Amino acid sequence: MALLDSVTAVANTADSLEPAARATMAAVCELTGWPLGHLCVPAGPEQEFVSSGVWVGETEEFPVLREVTARTRFAVGTGIVGRVVATGEPVWSLDVTSDPDFVRARQGVELGVGAAFAFPIVAADGVAAVLEFFSRRVTPPDPPLLRVMASLGHHLGRVVDRQRAERAMEAGRLRLEQMIETSVEAFVAMDAAGRIVGWNAAAERMFRLPREQALGRSLAETIVPPRYRIAHREGLGRFLSTGQPKVLNQRFEITAWRSDGSEFPVELAIWPVHDDGDWMFNAFLHDITDRRHAEEALRLAYEREQSTVARLQELDQAKNDFIDTVSHELRTPLTTIAGYLEVLTGGDAGPVPDHQDRMLRTMTRNTVRLQDLVEDLLTVNTMGLNQPVMKPVRIPVREVVDRAVQTVEEIARGRGHILHVHADADAGPVNVDTDHIIRALRALLSNAIKFSEPGAPITVRASVTGGTVSIVVTDVGIGITAEELPRIFDRFYRTRMASDRAVQGAGLGLTIAKSIIEAHGGTLTATSTLGEGSAFTVTLPVGAAPG
Repeated sequence: MALLDSVTAVANTADSLEPAARATMAAVCELTGWPLGHLCVPAGPEQEFVSSGVWVGETEEFPVLREVTARTRFAVGTGIVGRVVATGEPVWSLDVTSDPDFVRARQGVELGVGAAFAFPIVAADGVAAVLEFFSRRVTPPDPPLLRVMASLGHHLGRVVDRQRAERAMEAGRLRLEQMIETSVEAFVAMDAAGRIVGWNAAAERMFRLPREQALGRSLAETIVPPRYRIAHREGLGRFLSTGQPKVLNQRFEITAWRSDGSEFPVELAIWPVHDDGDWMFNAFLHDITDRRHAEEALRLAYEREQSTVARLQELDQAKNDFIDTVSHELRTPLTTIAGYLEVLTGGDAGPVPDHQDRMLRTMTRNTVRLQDLVEDLLTVNTMGLNQPVMKPVRIPVREVVDRAVQTVEEIARGRGHILHVHADADAGPVNVDTDHIIRALRALLSNAIKFSEPGAPITVRASVTGGTVSIVVTDVGIGITAEELPRIFDRFYRTRMASDRAVQGAGLGLTIAKSIIEAHGGTLTATSTLGEGSAFTVTLPVGAAPG
């Protein structure tokens, strides 16, 4: 009982294993009469145990034992120390000279020891150390003593657990301090009296105040702008008296203050900690001056962009109005000119000499070109607002193709082109706005003629697949580069080859054709190989009429 009381007191007060083990070994030696005690501790990743160098008792009387023990490593299960580690129970050696488990007696030297016993110090995760005791005489086991030793081992294990917990806490505290110290955000801590008790390196840089000058100062007088100080003190007093937070445990933006009188915006997070009956307040502050500048620059850029967009919209509308006005103004005189040219070329105004007839016909062709350009401009301008209105009728596909071909026959003959038209027998009627569809097909045929060498064949093929009619216009002309192909349906876009060869056109035909086809619920796509030709494919639904 005296031994239990003594060791229990040691276990409750010791802050590390070594002094607790020394006190325990001294108590055991005194109460049992055994002259020597020794502490073994784990070493290395192999879970071997070795001498700690801590001996208690008549140490000078056993020099050989101490020397042999110092160079012996006890693997789990080897020797009485290894058996204690393996079983977690006390082990008694009646006579070490005849005990095969007492490996130190097998080294051919006289140890001066008769009996020995060992018991484990058991921590939460297993055997943390082994205490062993030696006697000069052969001594039989003492079961009550072994039971007491087993109990003592668990008491001493609490010292190990407490020491490990304290080390873990200290390591955690050091890590936390290091994290706070190296944080890019300023850390400031304040006690319940409003004094600064924490100030990291980032706070020194942010507020331009060394730590030694900041600690102990009033936080309100150090970093809070003068206009907020009364509210700060009232808020602190309200929390200390009621415990009700208002701005704690959340992030918000506010203005901070430097001792030179300058203010700057910060993002602030504060949380309270109740420590030993007193409140502590910790805060992280992040200087958001650059962010505010970036936000302001972004706002100004957005406003400029909106102003630019509004101006561009005004210019676009002015352009549309100009095109609409000019096109309408050109339409009337062009109609008059075309009418008089028709009268003259038809001979209704009298005979026309051959050389004048040629000039009149050239004028007629160019007048028609100009009229087509005006109509294209008006159409594109209208399409910029909405899709063209369709008035569908039911008409055979072959008839649509033939009528479109007729519109370009004269131009094709003039350049020696042969137009091949093929239509599948089952290519039945479709619901389309005839004039618009013919106009779209005419644009495709006209392009095939303009971008093919004189005399080259041009093919138009109509077929039906499922509920879709396909009309493909194919030429063997100059083709389109892969880089330019995605842009050919853009308004006013002309390929480099068209510009180099001075091919007539304003870059509106394909734009109008695509808009017309899509207004019918169809699609217009193109494939092309430079130097080999192009194919434009129109797909139209067979069934429902366009809206």
